[in-house]
Amino acid sequence: MTPTPASAAPPADARDGDHRFAIQCEVLRLSIRPLGPVLLVQYLLNCGVAALFAWQFSPVRALVWLALVTGVTVMRGFFPQRLPEPFTPTNLREAQRQHTLRTAIWELAHGLAGVLLFNPERPDLQLLLGLILMGMTLSSAFSVSFYTPATQLAITLLLAPVIVTGLWLGAPVMMAVAVIGIGLTAMMWKLVADHSRQLEENIGLRLNERTLREQALAGLRASEQAQAERLRFFSAANHDLRQPVMAIGLQAEVLRQQLQHGTDSAAVQHTVASLSRAQQALEGLTNQLLEIGRIEAAVDPLRPAAVALAPLLNELARQAGEGRVAVRCPTEAVAWTDAVALRRVLSNLLDNALKFTPRGRVLLAVRARRRPGTDTGRAWRVEVRDSGIGIAAESQTRVFDDFEQVGNVERNLQHGHGLGLAIVRRLAGQLGIEVALRSAPGKGSVFSFELPAARPGAAAVPAPAPSVALDEPDADADAELRPGLAVLVVEDNIVVADSLSALLRHWHVAPRIYASAAEALALADLDALDAALCDIRLPGAFNGIALAERLAQRKPTLTIALISADITEATQQLAATRGWHALRKPVQPDALRRVLLRAQQQQQPPSSP
Repeated sequence: MTPTPASAAPPADARDGDHRFAIQCEVLRLSIRPLGPVLLVQYLLNCGVAALFAWQFSPVRALVWLALVTGVTVMRGFFPQRLPEPFTPTNLREAQRQHTLRTAIWELAHGLAGVLLFNPERPDLQLLLGLILMGMTLSSAFSVSFYTPATQLAITLLLAPVIVTGLWLGAPVMMAVAVIGIGLTAMMWKLVADHSRQLEENIGLRLNERTLREQALAGLRASEQAQAERLRFFSAANHDLRQPVMAIGLQAEVLRQQLQHGTDSAAVQHTVASLSRAQQALEGLTNQLLEIGRIEAAVDPLRPAAVALAPLLNELARQAGEGRVAVRCPTEAVAWTDAVALRRVLSNLLDNALKFTPRGRVLLAVRARRRPGTDTGRAWRVEVRDSGIGIAAESQTRVFDDFEQVGNVERNLQHGHGLGLAIVRRLAGQLGIEVALRSAPGKGSVFSFELPAARPGAAAVPAPAPSVALDEPDADADAELRPGLAVLVVEDNIVVADSLSALLRHWHVAPRIYASAAEALALADLDALDAALCDIRLPGAFNGIALAERLAQRKPTLTIALISADITEATQQLAATRGWHALRKPVQPDALRRVLLRAQQQQQPPSSP
């Protein structure tokens, strides 16, 4: 399952600007669209007007005007404006200026009829010319352009010549028509602005609808892809979960038959060891699946702080043991990141390196890098270098996928399940870092990423403990448990309760088994108890933590262990604060035995001098 990274939404002003820009582009496209039939009808009407005034006034002037109209009609019909693709704010403004100029030339050619066809001697022809031009304005104003400045300029250039000429040379009736033309111009300007605003609103609605439709389709495709990815993830998880379950079932049957037929102890011990390995493989897979679920659900919020890298890397190297991990890190290396998430990233990268490096050592290296544009101008490059089997170039793009194991084609459970690097990918996405890979077959691999440097003087947090570490009491693990040690077990799962009871009785411990907190508080003799094992998820009003608090109040010396399949950081910190222990399901017998030894040690009276 691949989480979709959340991206920051653009500011409202930027979104409004982009929306306005898209509307202006669409208005310009509509304004230059071909108008063949309209141009033809307009040209035929112009020919009729020219013929009328040639007959009534001057053939020469009518032909001159018709030649101008013919020229601009050819220009508009056969040489349309070419728009840039894609639009940018700069070329859009240039295209708008070019469109305005072409529209002005078109309408000025028509408007010159107010000068060329104006007859100072004939008031009736003056009146006819004025009415014709006003009619042309009314009929063609909204077909000339949809760009407001171009349309308003076109109306002005169409009417201005006849208005000026009429006021200058016209008869009184023509002067009155010219004044009406001025009012008509102002009215048309207003109508054009209103019409353009309404058109832009309609275009905006259409663009919004298209955007929403595209977003819905993109969301549907993303959902389908996520569903397919989720199905693939769970199919792979189901496959890998069934393998150890199958091994446990088969080995349990082998063990039953061996005990039934009295097989020698060496063979029985081998079967038991196989059962233990299968159980450990199952536990490892469920732990990784749980971690992936927690990452994708963002259960553990990030808490960026100054993290000293050298102590963290040295602690990881110490835990790896056998001197297989070397550390090369400046003591002043302090990064600004989440300490817990960083530890989980490094732990998984280190585990991956050790698994596929059968011989040789792994190096954890840190070096300073310049990062201009940040608060400190510096960063720390962290590398996990190994000398292992390496990864071919064609396989490097998929090593971070779920259940991918390039060097484990046979799916050997001892080499993991292919989820370590998938966890790294998810954690890196949360931290805002990118893990790079450089590798070649037989020459090892280098996984690297960069962390921003903390500001000088920032107090570094201590190296975090493992995210889910089992409690390790100080009691001597080789000591013997006292027979009859009283242990309260509150567990609602019958199978788990029976298994715990059987193990405790085998150790000669006296378990008190209850299925709920209320039942335990009501029936158990708390004063006689030496230890309490409380499952966190219990039915009823009280969970295991509430039960533990009640038990601690009533008997402060009682050794208490919280048990759960999901021991979180918060639960671990709570247990450490209260002096309790935290055991993760499936509980390991050695860890449980150490808790009981601690309880036995606390209940023993101090020895007399």
